Amino acid sequence: MWRYILRRLLMLIPVLIGISIFVFLLMYFTPGDPALLMLGEGAPPEQYAALRESMGLDDPVYVQYFRWLGNAVRGDLGRSLRSKKLVTTEILDRLPATTQLAVAAVTFAVVVGVPVGILSASKPNSWFDNIAMVGALTGVGMPVFWQGIMLILIFSVHLHWFPSSGRMGGLEYLVLPTITLGTASTASIARLTRSAMLEVLQQDYIRTARSKGLPRRTVVFRHALRNALIPVVTMIGLQFGGLMSGAVLTESIFAWPGIGRMIVDAINNKDFPLVQGTIMTFALIYALVNLIIDVTYAFLDPRLRLVYE
Repeated sequence: MWRYILRRLLMLIPVLIGISIFVFLLMYFTPGDPALLMLGEGAPPEQYAALRESMGLDDPVYVQYFRWLGNAVRGDLGRSLRSKKLVTTEILDRLPATTQLAVAAVTFAVVVGVPVGILSASKPNSWFDNIAMVGALTGVGMPVFWQGIMLILIFSVHLHWFPSSGRMGGLEYLVLPTITLGTASTASIARLTRSAMLEVLQQDYIRTARSKGLPRRTVVFRHALRNALIPVVTMIGLQFGGLMSGAVLTESIFAWPGIGRMIVDAINNKDFPLVQGTIMTFALIYALVNLIIDVTYAFLDPRLRLVYE
């Protein structure tokens, strides 16, 4: 198992290098001059030329890339063009808020989606199954910005149950953003859990367990669910990575002080170092989440441990 984990960690290196090349070139060819953005339009030419030279902007593109990559490996992602703060500091200040929102959304999706999928598969074509699948399709197709606005109008403006924006530390501020961000994931997990359970419940060993007179609950939760969870775990991991990087709309609607809102402001301000550092942070998190998923498979299906050995 440890050899497998080490192998996967080494495989992350070329993936992250490829992402870094793409991100750096994307920012390099984006219109806008970082030195001009820092000094302003009316800066003296001598000061402008000196700043470009000090920032290394006159060097060839490959020299700039390797210099940036070497600094990034040491944890130095540069300084924000607007705030002049270290990009690492900016990200670390916002990362807890985005992580809290993503974890809450995934927890909500799992707590609601998995039981709904199990019940739907246990009673296929029943009234509960039909209602659940219609609700799942609605959740997948519902625009995030519309849902967030509707939740604010209903539960904040009219009912006054939850605050409409901000993050003041109380859990009441987390409820509406969590539901908004986690609805689509809940629907996807419910549908996948249902299809995986239906497939497993038709296997021969499940019919054998039923023929032995085992209780239905034991057959479903002890024998079928464990095997059906393998694709569901994959979906949960992908959803978490997607929520970490895709919480832009939710954070903007609810004024949530996370990375998603920060990167929108950085793009609007053409803050290239902050955009580059944030995207690389998202890529690293996404890669690590996928590694955790692969390791989790071994605990769900002991047969996979032979592959790791």
